[in-house]
Amino acid sequence: MAKVYITSKELIKTLNITDQDLINIETHFDADADDEWELLEGKDYKVVIASTGLREYTESGAYAIARYLEATKKPGFWDLLSEWIFHTKEKIRQSFIRRKVFENSSSLVKRSDQFWISRSDVVAIFGTRSDYLKKMAEHTQKTKFPLTKGQHFEDFLDGSGERFSLEGIYRLSQSFHECQTKKNRKEECKDVGEVIKSEVDNIIGQIKKREEKIATAKNNAKRRDKKTCQLTGQKSNKVNQLKLTAHHLYSQNEYPLLADMEDNLITIVCEVHDQFHLNHMGGCQKPCTIEDFIDFVQKYYPGQTDTLSWLQYQQQKLGKQEPVSKRKPHVLYLPFSKVS
Repeated sequence: MAKVYITSKELIKTLNITDQDLINIETHFDADADDEWELLEGKDYKVVIASTGLREYTESGAYAIARYLEATKKPGFWDLLSEWIFHTKEKIRQSFIRRKVFENSSSLVKRSDQFWISRSDVVAIFGTRSDYLKKMAEHTQKTKFPLTKGQHFEDFLDGSGERFSLEGIYRLSQSFHECQTKKNRKEECKDVGEVIKSEVDNIIGQIKKREEKIATAKNNAKRRDKKTCQLTGQKSNKVNQLKLTAHHLYSQNEYPLLADMEDNLITIVCEVHDQFHLNHMGGCQKPCTIEDFIDFVQKYYPGQTDTLSWLQYQQQKLGKQEPVSKRKPHVLYLPFSKVS
């Protein structure tokens, strides 16, 4: 694990000393290389601003300063710093678990006012095997935190298999913590239960922000196109209130990396949008690409040579894209409607 560094400001606040106190201590430590107090650059601290000599301290360096204060001033500094280091390490440790949740929650869905995650994702989050997860699920029945079907685990019969609620994952974490023999694994599994709910809240917040970015990109595309249909030339005004939409050239769900890009959008009237999806593609749920839209324009609107030229330029600009069906989708690309 990477070293934990404490900034000078944090150290001053933790030890309840002044800026000048810390400067005086550093000067004292640096003044005599042969005395009993020593701070070594690279081991106990690093200089972050060469011109001023501003430092960040490792645990050993912070401890050395705390010991000096303990010996020369009043007691209590050691306990203050120890508590700070403990909570800092806890935050760093849990950040790794949060990352595992973040990278292994593409199955996240909200049903019955609860969030649910698939068995395979839960296996990955705990870093275990499916058979051992089953063993831990059975073990919960012997504890004061048993798993209840419909509340903590469920199979929704939609082909996605068994899922666990966030409370169910918390209860599994308690069983893992109780049954693991290695201390690091005990703490890791316990941390899953500690962070799962807050990390899912963080994920939902990011999905919502992404939806807002997509909405902003659509509005920008309409302004770029002067609120005019790029195939019929129709324009919305106070007399003729046309319904315009910003169409994704590469469909939003299958090509989520492009969903909030203005270059992937074109303004058309809703009737043309329906014509493309229903008549040309054969259904609104079928994924589409820019190649499909170019074929559509060539077939139904061959006279729109300027739009065709623009589309061909966008085709080169966006490059060859791979749909998410060929790779594991990321949780941030979930439609907000699926988790709200």
